[in-house]
Amino acid sequence: MEIPEVRVLLIEDDEDDYVLIRDLLEEVSSTRYDLDWVSDAGRGLDKLRGGRHDVCLLDHMLGELTGLELLDQAGGNHCSTPVIFLTGQDNYSLDMQAMKRGASDYLVKGHISAPLLERSIRYSIEHRKTAEALRKSEKELKYLSSRLLSYQENERKMIAARLHDELGQILTAVKLGVEDAIGLMPEGESCTRLKSLLPSIQDGIDEVRNLYTRLRPSLLDDLGIGATIHWYCRQFKELHPKIHIETQIDILEDRIPSSVKDAIFRIVQEALGNVSRHSSAGRVHLSLLEIDGNIVLTVQDNGLGFDIDAALPEDHRARGLGFLSMKERTELFGGTLKIDSTRGSGTTITASWTN
Repeated sequence: MEIPEVRVLLIEDDEDDYVLIRDLLEEVSSTRYDLDWVSDAGRGLDKLRGGRHDVCLLDHMLGELTGLELLDQAGGNHCSTPVIFLTGQDNYSLDMQAMKRGASDYLVKGHISAPLLERSIRYSIEHRKTAEALRKSEKELKYLSSRLLSYQENERKMIAARLHDELGQILTAVKLGVEDAIGLMPEGESCTRLKSLLPSIQDGIDEVRNLYTRLRPSLLDDLGIGATIHWYCRQFKELHPKIHIETQIDILEDRIPSSVKDAIFRIVQEALGNVSRHSSAGRVHLSLLEIDGNIVLTVQDNGLGFDIDAALPEDHRARGLGFLSMKERTELFGGTLKIDSTRGSGTTITASWTN
């Protein structure tokens, strides 16, 4: 069986420690190690950034830089080469700091054996491969999710247009035809029956209008997100007259990408839906602002609130799925979603995107 070769970068300013690591690696028979020793922190940083090694063994005390500082400058968790931190003493705090900065392992020089070093290198490389595969999968999933959302919005737009242009017009024509027929008929049982159909026809027209506006309001494409939010809030007030809603919009329309406009509208829909279904709120404040170059949407209510840290119970599953949907829509287009809520103190949902 062919012996695998591993390219090892050792950033270590002490030659005795270099010799120690070299000798330990030579004891390992299952792997051939190509050891590249650099004693200068600056050159070591350049080589680490170059990404041409399979693993890096990084000493903590390097003279002008500490290993932690070098890790930070190399990009920490974004460094493509797995880093094993080396130190002369067992220090839990230092261990945790190194891990937070992206180190894959922490070894104390006086306690290193050849099997331990071999295993640490092997595990670090495999862990980084797994992490890279996961990042790639997440990137692909994000792309597919964004394509799916785009497809859904286009489908909604098409269905809404057909409801408006075809079914809506058919029902309107039926209503006009019935009204014309009533005008031509003498009063009697037949005329009364036709008149009794008019409320049902009007209900059908109203329901079609509600359907196509919920699917994709034409205002969003014609007048933009600001006008759409104002319109949707007016609709919300008509359906829920006991909930007072205030809106504050202070951002130029052309500062918001079209994909983010779609996300904002869907988040507003979901957030106000949660308010009406779950919160028992009497007041809602909705704002869409540009703050320090960021697009910031906030929906705040004075309702019951809930315990975010607790697992959502069965009767709140719909709310949980709604929050997941809002989070996904926000993050797919480079934003972040934050939910603040405590029982009895209302809920604040903040979605923001860097412009």
